[in-house]
Amino acid sequence: MSDVLRELFAVIEDRKETLPEDSYTAELFTHEKGENAALEKLGEEATEFLLAAKDGDEDELAHEGADIIYHMLVVLAQHDMDADDLLDELEARR
Repeated sequence: MSDVLRELFAVIEDRKETLPEDSYTAELFTHEKGENAALEKLGEEATEFLLAAKDGDEDELAHEGADIIYHMLVVLAQHDMDADDLLDELEARR
């Protein structure tokens, strides 16, 4: 799993650096709301995740869980953190 997170984070970092015009990720870094755009999406996805869990919708639960992780990684990138910062913290909690 850590390889997938690192690979996804590398893509996010690349989008942050290159800002391709057709990239949703780049849009989050350049949005007029600033960091709030990604934070709002993270909150929205968390609510959708909770509702999917309440409803027992496993497909939606996986989908929304992935959205949470993606938007969380964007927020970490906005704060110049690295995927290893997150993975190290998780490892320390084992």
